Order: sequence, then structure tokens, then C-alpha cells
Amino acid sequence: MKKNRHGKIRVKKLIVFILMALAAAVILIFGIGKGVSYLLGKVDTGNSPVSYYLFIGADKEAGNEADAIILTVWNSRDKGVNFISIPPNTKLARQEKKNQLIRTTFSEGGAEETKSAVENLLHLRIEKYAVVDYSNFQNYVDKIGGVDLYVEKGMDHQNREGETDIQIRQGYQDLDGENALGYVRYIDKKNGEIERIQRQERFLKTMIYTMQNHWALYNWFFFHHSWTAEETNITNGEAASLAYTLSSYPEDSFKFSILPGETQTIGKVDTWVINPVEVQKTIAQTIGADNQ
Repeated sequence: MKKNRHGKIRVKKLIVFILMALAAAVILIFGIGKGVSYLLGKVDTGNSPVSYYLFIGADKEAGNEADAIILTVWNSRDKGVNFISIPPNTKLARQEKKNQLIRTTFSEGGAEETKSAVENLLHLRIEKYAVVDYSNFQNYVDKIGGVDLYVEKGMDHQNREGETDIQIRQGYQDLDGENALGYVRYIDKKNGEIERIQRQERFLKTMIYTMQNHWALYNWFFFHHSWTAEETNITNGEAASLAYTLSSYPEDSFKFSILPGETQTIGKVDTWVINPVEVQKTIAQTIGADNQ
């Protein structure tokens, strides 16, 4: 009788031990999951799944102006990312300056002034921004080992001192940081700013597809340790989290467009004049189901 009682006690202890072990395992798994989520980071988009990121390419050599402006609209629910290029020669509707171009806002008040101009132009609020200068851009390209790209035509350019600063041959090649910068900066006098923006979009597509060929965790570590900008409110953790998340998106999730408008000559200057109706349609399409 005592033996059976001891046997029952052992069985009860065994059951308690197993339950405790299972509970510990659940807690451990939950803890690891939370730890991984913390490590990878989740970008806080507030109550809306739509977030706006403004990237400004600064040209310190040309009066410290905004040489490239790209609004990135990320819809985390629909898993869509839209890159909207805003031509630097876009005309702003300002009473105090009738023919001001958006590129000059950067030299006037830095990133905040350019961000404010884009917000007023598109009637939206931008939370995150980054200013990337030439050295930042070259550094990124060199760190990933260059970019394989077909250069559609030969490109030659001389700076103000008459020295050749861009010289790229036509054909397939691996562009290092210096030549990649030349590729996205080059302006053909005949085809102007829009052709250059189309080239910048093509380069960005290639960069994204190159990134997607890597493991998502690799992209997280790369951006966590390599993210840098002349000025930004995007932390290394946020940049790494974005890279990790976007690595899982299919290729057709990424859309590229130029802010709707047309080129007009105003005061002998080629100026991009937006089409307000088409601009709002473009912004609405990026919002997706939110706009329904």
C-alpha cells in the first residue's frame, strides 16, 4: 500500500515536472520571439500603415542645392513601396518668389525647408527624411561591391574648372562608387532633367533587386552597421528594419514614377510645372485601400 502511494507521488511529481518544463519552453520560445522582434526592430507607422520618407541628394558643389529628391511611400498593409521622383527644377507656388525652384530650398534652409516645400506641394506630412551627399552615395555603392548595370550611352562631362569629372563608356559593366555617382548625376543637354531621373530610377531598381538577392538578415546587418547620412532622423535600427522587411517583398511591389507635370521654359530656364490633379491621383494610388 505504501509502495503504491510512493508510486503515485512519483507520477504526480513527474507530471508537475513535465508541465513546468513545457511552461518554461513556451516562455523561452516567446522570449526568443520577442528578442528577435526587438533585434530586427519594427518601424512604428502609428495608426496608419502608410509612411512617407523623403530622400534628398545634396550637391555641395552647385551652391549646396537639392540635386535629387525622392519621396518614398511605404504601405505596410498592402506591401507596396512607391518611389516618386520630384524634379529638382520643379516650380514652387510661392507668393514671395514667383519662379522659385524646389532645388533652391535646400540652400535656403536645409532639409527642413525642402521637406516643408514637398509637404506643401503634395499636401501631406512627412515624418522621416535623410540627406545623402556624394560621399555617402559612393560609400554605399563601394561597400556592396559595385552595381552591375548596362550603361545605355557614353557619358562625358567637365566641371567648372574644365576637368573631366564624368567619363563612363557604353555597355555592361560593374560601376564602382565614383562611376555610379557619375551615372546618376549626368545630364544630357538635349534630353535634360527627366532623362536623368529615369536613369536614377533604373539605378535604384537595380540596387533593390541586388539587395533582394541577399538574405534578409544580411540586409539587416548591412544597413544597421552601414547606414549613414549627412543629416537624418532615421536611426540605424529603423533603416535596418526597413531593409529587412522590404527584402521579403516581391519585385512587383516596387513602383517608380515622376511627379506628374511638364517642362516649360520660364525666364529662359527649363522648369517642371506640376499637374495638380494628376499629382493627387498619384498620391492617392500609393495609399491603396486607405483611399477607398
